[in-house]
Amino acid sequence: MKLQPDDGPRYSLGIGPSSDDAMGSRRKFARRFAEGIGKLAGNAKGDRRKKDRKTYRKIAGGCRSMREIREAASRCQRINCPDDGWTARTTDYRRRPTADDG
Repeated sequence: MKLQPDDGPRYSLGIGPSSDDAMGSRRKFARRFAEGIGKLAGNAKGDRRKKDRKTYRKIAGGCRSMREIREAASRCQRINCPDDGWTARTTDYRRRPTADDG
């Protein structure tokens, strides 16, 4: 008498794989396939978040530099010059008025 391999309780009872098992693997494949297509197109969630963070940092940096420019300008007095131009003279003698605060 030959022994048959033990493929689990379902196979020993003569029950083959059900259609649910086959559909489950197809669903997994379809999901992975769709995710792969999304990554190729650059539509992955992580990609979008990185771009959003980068944009936020640019905007925040611009607002910060504008605030510094306004603060520097508020410490300056506008003085008329004879050639119809004007010059800025600082009222805060510790710092020089510069646009990039450098």
